[in-house]
Amino acid sequence: GSNIDASVTKTDTANWGIEGWNPIGDYSNRFTGTFDGLGFAISNLYINHPITDFVGLFGYTNNATIKNIGLKNVGITGGNYTGGLVGYNIGTITNSYATGTVGGDSYVGGLVGYNANSGTITNSYATGTVSGHSGGDFYVGGLVGYNEGGTISNSYATGTVSGHSGGGFYVGGLVGYNANSGTISNSYATGTVSGTEKIGGLVGANDSGTISNSYSSGTVNGQIRVG
Repeated sequence: GSNIDASVTKTDTANWGIEGWNPIGDYSNRFTGTFDGLGFAISNLYINHPITDFVGLFGYTNNATIKNIGLKNVGITGGNYTGGLVGYNIGTITNSYATGTVGGDSYVGGLVGYNANSGTITNSYATGTVSGHSGGDFYVGGLVGYNEGGTISNSYATGTVSGHSGGGFYVGGLVGYNANSGTISNSYATGTVSGTEKIGGLVGANDSGTISNSYSSGTVNGQIRVG
């Protein structure tokens, strides 16, 4: 029932190591419960797992509920499926946000790396910087990297989103890739977006998804490589 300063996850290497926080849930042991932050925030969470998949406060959720939680000034580095709050989401996220810096290889989002079929995100947002690492960086989004059949509503992202040269495919201010009947409604993005191919102020690419009552207002920079 209070705010938490998680600075020790970076400064106290004797107890936390150089990796910092160990994400809750992974592919083999998924988080399936309910987490209610009661409107409080966790500040200065640090995660340094650059070659580990499923990275975030929660690494992998399955039919879980996460609500009413804020993450302030995160510093998160992961491999594939990396997000400020959840790396890989199969569940419900409501009234939650993340600010700070998030970086990973592919499927990288300021709030959620991969929002899978039946995943729902509502009344949530992300700000700060989201980036893909060189050699990877497919599906990078200010809020969600890849929305596969999931639902995003009443949400937004305002941070800078980028994919590095050599990668940088499917980069969006809100969502990198919206696919397989993924739904986005009443949402927006305002940050600067840059990448190589398939870049958009709101969505990098939309494949069989639905987008309604949504917009972007940021600057988009991209290039098409030939050969």
